[in-house]
Amino acid sequence: MQRFFSTLPYVRTLQQLGSIACAALLLVACGGGGGGGGGTPPAATVTISGTAAAGAPVVGFVAVRDSSANPQPVKPSIPIEANGHYSVDVSGLTAPFAFLASGTVGGKTVSLYSAATQADVGRTINITPFTDLIIRNIAATAVDTWINSGNYTSITPTQLDDQRAALTAQLIPALTAMGLSSSIDLLRATFNADSTGLDRFMDVVKVSTTSTTATITNIYDAANTLIIDTTTGTPTGALGLGGLATSGTPADLILQTFNNFGSLFATSLPNPADPNLVALFSNTFLDDGESSSAILTNITTDPFLIGLKFSNLVVDSVDTTAGIAQVHVTPQDAAGQCLARDVVGCSFSWQMVKNVGGIWQIAGDQRIAHVRVSTVAQRDICNAGSSNCPQAGTTTYASGLNLNINNEGLQPIGSAVVKGPGLPPQGVTLTAQANVTWFAFSISSPSCQGCTTNLFTMTDPQIAALSPNGSYTVELFSNNAIPVSMATYTEVVPVPPVLNTVLPTVAYPSITSSTQNLAGITTATLTPSWIIPSGLWGRDVISVNMYQISSGANLTIDAVLPIGTAISGTTTIVITAPPTGGSWTNGSYSIDAFDQYAGKVSTRYN
Repeated sequence: MQRFFSTLPYVRTLQQLGSIACAALLLVACGGGGGGGGGTPPAATVTISGTAAAGAPVVGFVAVRDSSANPQPVKPSIPIEANGHYSVDVSGLTAPFAFLASGTVGGKTVSLYSAATQADVGRTINITPFTDLIIRNIAATAVDTWINSGNYTSITPTQLDDQRAALTAQLIPALTAMGLSSSIDLLRATFNADSTGLDRFMDVVKVSTTSTTATITNIYDAANTLIIDTTTGTPTGALGLGGLATSGTPADLILQTFNNFGSLFATSLPNPADPNLVALFSNTFLDDGESSSAILTNITTDPFLIGLKFSNLVVDSVDTTAGIAQVHVTPQDAAGQCLARDVVGCSFSWQMVKNVGGIWQIAGDQRIAHVRVSTVAQRDICNAGSSNCPQAGTTTYASGLNLNINNEGLQPIGSAVVKGPGLPPQGVTLTAQANVTWFAFSISSPSCQGCTTNLFTMTDPQIAALSPNGSYTVELFSNNAIPVSMATYTEVVPVPPVLNTVLPTVAYPSITSSTQNLAGITTATLTPSWIIPSGLWGRDVISVNMYQISSGANLTIDAVLPIGTAISGTTTIVITAPPTGGSWTNGSYSIDAFDQYAGKVSTRYN
């Protein structure tokens, strides 16, 4: 089941471990000094701003290079707002400028270039797949090398306009078919990343690149593509126009389904049997192993979902003949905060199915279990006097991969094998655990007999050998005496885990009170205070884990936290007595947060 559907407090008996750190959000200072009477007035602030998007806003940062002799980039981390807008103060910088928007769109990592000259200061400069192609045509070579070598400093207004005009001319039939002007300025046009105007065009007209070519594809007519040799600017083929229209395209109708979905939660929770809600779900719906009835029961009883809305729709593919589409979409609460923290860029993938009435219905992720591979940066604080860890009064760290398999739909799954970069050649086998839905593997440790985890720790040489966008396969096997393969899924990890040597410098979420020794507690009400650093997201992230070694009983209670960045507060956790009587032998606290790549940053207190 998708994580945004699981916002209520719940009890489970195996702790979910987690992922990687994210740098704190850097603030950009603007303008100005002071001065006494008669002094020189401060220089006016001058900016370049625009939209960084590729059918949906880029979730990430903009790096700015200028033409000075200063170390580049001169401004490395300009935040991109949730609507795709960015703005940079270029006072004191030397034109021309090069821009790189890095982050994720629709669950995929992107790196998009753009550029500006002195004439563009104070104006709009967008960063999109089309501006990226304009720069690639100017570079006429591998664009990364060209930019890093400083060749962008020779860009002229004429070069930018010539390449912009050439690309626009090649796209005019598609632009006009989608209701856009044939004279639109792909570099400087003001637009919103909201599936209208130019953004609507980018929803369905996609650009993929290599070091020497760019392929432009209409996802409704993928057999006909426009291919541009970026070393010469020579186009071949033609962009297919099938399915393009001023309204009523599959993307428009899919967006309407999600708008209808959100409208039912605008001011209250609907009834799970509401026919208007049920009609939005396909009879083939399956999501993390759960049926539509299970999903509807969950989402119509969760007060956090009042005000639910969906944004940043990305249509990855459409088979118009079969009536099947694959999309990414971002669920948000009433305040506009993302509700899907454990997926890349807060954007999860769903299949859409067109029914006989022409309505596009939600079919879920079509997976038989919840499967995630993500990075983890973990801090373990062993409190002085604690008997729950071997080095009382010390802090240790771990980095690696979270192999998260959860059989929420109670399917007949017995084990899972995860293979990919940094893992053993035979893969890592996780097995179903008694009385829980989480899968784990055993820990070989003299200090922890019979312990299990789903955190695969890695050394720095192992991490250094990894590349971005590592691909992992997760094969699920039946619980039969002779296991049978049931399904295989692919998970992409956008960035490698953080190096162990860097772990002590990471900004971790913290519990600032109520971290007392939990040994000997029978029942208790805890009120831990917490802080989540800027740049990380938190929800469902405080856990208290209790153990009674004599009986093997254990308990994990999770507390729901508000959504947001740079957040803090206090929550309440009620501990119940062990089911076998007596008191808990020991226990621990943990607090987790997610970064933009769905990596988990975690602190555990023992």
